[in-house]
Amino acid sequence: MKIERIEATVHAVASKIPLLDRAVEDYRDGPPRPFVVCRVTADDGRVGYGFTGRFLARQVARTLEEDVLPAVRGMDAADPEAVQASLLARLNPRNMTGVAMSAASALDIALWGLKGQAEDRSIANLLGGVRQSVPVYLTFGMPQYDREGLAEAARQALGSGYRLLKMVVAVDPGGWREDARRIRAVVDAVEDKAEIIIDANEGFEEEEARLLACEVGDCPIAWFEEPVRGNDPAALARLRTDTGIRTGAGQMEADSRIFNMLLERGSVDVLQPNVLYCGGFTRAAMIARQADAMSVPIANGAGWPLVNMHLMAGVANGWLLEHHVAQSGIEAALFRDPPYPVDGRLAIPEKSGLGLYIEQSGLDATRLDD
Repeated sequence: MKIERIEATVHAVASKIPLLDRAVEDYRDGPPRPFVVCRVTADDGRVGYGFTGRFLARQVARTLEEDVLPAVRGMDAADPEAVQASLLARLNPRNMTGVAMSAASALDIALWGLKGQAEDRSIANLLGGVRQSVPVYLTFGMPQYDREGLAEAARQALGSGYRLLKMVVAVDPGGWREDARRIRAVVDAVEDKAEIIIDANEGFEEEEARLLACEVGDCPIAWFEEPVRGNDPAALARLRTDTGIRTGAGQMEADSRIFNMLLERGSVDVLQPNVLYCGGFTRAAMIARQADAMSVPIANGAGWPLVNMHLMAGVANGWLLEHHVAQSGIEAALFRDPPYPVDGRLAIPEKSGLGLYIEQSGLDATRLDD
């Protein structure tokens, strides 16, 4: 089964957010951020799909068709590890990441899908098949809510069976003090029935993150996600030591050396590789093994749970998936009858490969003009 053709297209979807009268894709109102769909066709007619985003999407799509395809055409589609090693040696020999790693991630996802089809196994099974379902947390706490809306959205999430809820911080004009008030509004709303993840998306300076962590130290915080700019490993380690708060990071990292530093310096309690950005399932599985050797669990961040579910179900230290209210429209638009969490868990489809049926009509409707 040889790689014959790669087609890459750019898409965007806005999602309807509970309690809001408008669709929202991101943490600030505006057009939805684009993502890339990579379609790989093998010489036996099988087709695999991969995905990546959300920065420089058109450049990534062009790279897949103009640079990646010539580099990998004719290689064995059922050997994604060998394909990635050859590709990165050619296109990213100095670990500069960026566009090259996004393209490599999308290709790798598609190739693992093809490998699963050829062996009639799910990707989760290929990766180890440790579990048949995975727990899911809900990213519900969008900054577009006021405090009252945030509390009501939290109560609705609790009623849907979620016991781990994530909210965004570090974007409110009121700064970390208003973030603290918003966190307490959520804690009061859910009482003792849920834990809260707070996610700064690398938005704080170290001292701001420290002040917020100290202010909400008595709240049931599961972890503080990407609290400091640049995921600075030393700053994260200091934050954990000085405040006692748990931390998570890694959702859009692509350089394996960053993951190594986060682990070696004791910077995180939860490591968060996302297969769309870190090099696909090939790199994510390697990262997971490194984390497992240091007794650190991995959890999904940056969304796309229906792809990342295979990693969380396949590896020994896989843990949580993220269901993101601002990305749920993507799943509904692209996939026919996609699986959704029930009572806070997602069952892994038993179908081969990704286990998802891609709707061509969805691809057509969401595609952005060149």
